[in-house]
Amino acid sequence: MYRPTSLAGADSGGLGTQRTRLLRIYLGATTFLYLYGVVFTLFPVRTDLRFANPAGGIVAIALGVAALGWLAFRPDRVAPAIVFAVAATPLVMAFHVTLTAEYLCLIAPMFLAMYLRAFYPPRQAWAMIAALTVACLVAVAVAPAPHVGIITFLIIAVAIVGAAESFGVLIRAMFAAACTDPLTGLLNRAGWEVGTTALLKRFQSDPVTVTVVALDIDGLKALNDNYGHLAGDRRITEYADHWTHALPRDGVLARLGGDEFAACITGDRIQGFLDAIERHTPEVSVGVATRSSPDARVAEMYAEADAALYRSRGRPLRDERR
Repeated sequence: MYRPTSLAGADSGGLGTQRTRLLRIYLGATTFLYLYGVVFTLFPVRTDLRFANPAGGIVAIALGVAALGWLAFRPDRVAPAIVFAVAATPLVMAFHVTLTAEYLCLIAPMFLAMYLRAFYPPRQAWAMIAALTVACLVAVAVAPAPHVGIITFLIIAVAIVGAAESFGVLIRAMFAAACTDPLTGLLNRAGWEVGTTALLKRFQSDPVTVTVVALDIDGLKALNDNYGHLAGDRRITEYADHWTHALPRDGVLARLGGDEFAACITGDRIQGFLDAIERHTPEVSVGVATRSSPDARVAEMYAEADAALYRSRGRPLRDERR
């Protein structure tokens, strides 16, 4: 069952917009700082300091401008901009003449590593963070700045990796809390949108059948009125547990509010899930909508399934499946 462990599934909607916005902020800030450094190097206000070769900074500025330009036209595809961002700071670090400047530059890859850890699946994020870390280590190794042996490289590696993972733990906890229903432990409405987006993205080039199931617990209001809300909560959690165990491994299950639930399942495993609902949680109204993954729009499918649910009220589940 899908669990909200990162922002990796948030490629569309508000979270996808924020992902692009944060990358723009990072690129804008770092590009401005590189520009400031290059101008200060080419037109120094002090003559008693030794200045680094500005070539790396000039290339980094060009990469930053190119990345911002790309995002202006293709905000939905951030990969090229991230490649430019990963390359920019090591290019600057490769020309520094003091260790202090190297450590100051380290702030940029630390923030970039945090961003990557927050918005990408773990394997993909760590591959990019590893590339960023290695690039920074190589840059310091070839730079004219003196360093104090292996300790310098350890500090750089630990700073980047530690920042990414510590921030990643925080983001995962916050994101899970924001996307989880506290009573059942299932996804809430926000988690449903993120989870179904992530699920459908896996089958963009490999079409499969996608089924959305709308679920509504019957008689919950009467149960609350007659026996109290604790009895209603027990019914909700009991049914949610049954559905969780019946759901296929990569399915998405959410409590959308009150007695309303939804499931999204791919492939031909839907029948087993429906049979489990009828067998273990009979007092439930159910509606189903099915499409092929290239044509699947979860919001539309849920509306269709919800309409079927209301038509099914008062009839056994087997009648609705005919």
